[in-house]
Amino acid sequence: MSSDLFFIGIDGGGTKCRARLEDSEGTLLGEGVSGPANIMRDSELAKTSIQEAISLAVASANQTFANKQKISASQCVVGAGLAGANIAGAKREFEAWAHPFHSLYVLSDLHAACLGAHDGASGAAIIIGTGSSGTLWHNNAFHDVGGHGFPIGDKASGAWLGLKAVKHTLLCLDELAPMDTLALEVCSTLRTNDINHIVSKCATFNTHHYAALVEAMLPMLYTKDETVCAMFEEGAAYIETMAQRLLQQHDLPLAMIGGLSNVYSTYFSDSVKARLVACKATPQQGAIHYAKTACFQLKGEK
Repeated sequence: MSSDLFFIGIDGGGTKCRARLEDSEGTLLGEGVSGPANIMRDSELAKTSIQEAISLAVASANQTFANKQKISASQCVVGAGLAGANIAGAKREFEAWAHPFHSLYVLSDLHAACLGAHDGASGAAIIIGTGSSGTLWHNNAFHDVGGHGFPIGDKASGAWLGLKAVKHTLLCLDELAPMDTLALEVCSTLRTNDINHIVSKCATFNTHHYAALVEAMLPMLYTKDETVCAMFEEGAAYIETMAQRLLQQHDLPLAMIGGLSNVYSTYFSDSVKARLVACKATPQQGAIHYAKTACFQLKGEK
């Protein structure tokens, strides 16, 4: 592989886009973080976030290595692990992007995370953050569970929890359920207890807006608030079922990834807990692994 090329791994989710820049030897040169990059929900916003995160990573590298030749976008091989790329139509449309990079290889954020977690080896992974999904990488193929997108999928995710909290709050404000701590906290977070205002706010919400409400819910989970605990227990039952589905018929390890992974891991059955392993590398590194493999194959190198 030419030493003039640089490799960028993207982890683009419903809330943030992270970029990691490496040289051809795998040395970390720079990193950048920007906004949402879900290509199913808003591909143009995803492109903007990707370019911003890459620009920040490249600027960081150029500043650190000021005496060396500046890195340009045309020298960068990009592996982009993106939310929504599991949907064939969204991926196909995104791959038609006239990007400024040397080359662009697209996979789902879930697949990038799984490759990174197991350093390219066989294993299962569940992402549980703004969204939720699971996959198994085995015999050079991915086998996915969930990941159908919010609101029809992504059960147990931050967006799912936030939406449930808003629905509960509206029931309380309509006096169809007793007013409680969760409803009051949601009203405080949204800065209104007026039903019409809440509905108007939510009409503009994306997944990350709903997921942001989880920050207010977690303290109530730890103090055993009945309503909040019931929501998390419902989500945990779903994640347990997903894990059992991924782990059946083999003895491969499971990695949990995402902002809610530590929360839900505590609910797992002993049989699932026994299979849990720490991630060996980041989703960004998994995306670089994918891009390097694809680039090598294209050039006929080993």
